[in-house]
Amino acid sequence: MTKKIFFVLTFVFFINNQAVANDCSDVVVNPTVSLTSSFGTLSYNYEKNTAEITTLAHSLNISETGLFAAGLSTVNIDFDIEINTMAHPIGNQAFCIIPTQIKLFLGLGSPTIYIAKELAQNSCQYNLVLHHEQIHQQINQITLEYYLPLFKQSATQIARSLKPLYITKSEEIKPSIKALTEEYNQKLIPLVNYIKKEMLTQQLKLDNPQNYLFESSLCP
Repeated sequence: MTKKIFFVLTFVFFINNQAVANDCSDVVVNPTVSLTSSFGTLSYNYEKNTAEITTLAHSLNISETGLFAAGLSTVNIDFDIEINTMAHPIGNQAFCIIPTQIKLFLGLGSPTIYIAKELAQNSCQYNLVLHHEQIHQQINQITLEYYLPLFKQSATQIARSLKPLYITKSEEIKPSIKALTEEYNQKLIPLVNYIKKEMLTQQLKLDNPQNYLFESSLCP
């Protein structure tokens, strides 16, 4: 999984605001949350033999047997965060750091299908393995697409539960924004990991002895 975190600070000063406070408990947090996604660009690799593909699969905790050990599908889950914040003055040299806009990206990165180089192209075995691995990539896409609206809904609820940070020194601004961003990130990571786990669960519907036996029977 790759992850990037960005943050942007906007200062907002209210000339007529003479109120003095010592915390941010009365400040409402209601940031807008947007979510974008991508399935990535599928690529094919024909440079490895079956033994090399099997070694790669084991390193990723993926195991296929029989003919299907000659193929492998891999993908990354990319997750990025960009947070815009507002520094709201509440007194002399005091500010509340408030998240105002959160931009999220959750998508598939570097989807790749490996086909063993010893399989003769356009042979029954080659086409069978290719089709099998393409279904794996389709499962990734379908699973992600299903969970995207649920992820955004949860991410929005979590965003509204964030508490603004109270600061009294200008040098606290950047560390506070970083802390706020990391807090939000840590609350979202379990959701990302859950989607990843669900992808693996769905893959088992394809990778099981019964289906292996059925698919293998297609090539006498």
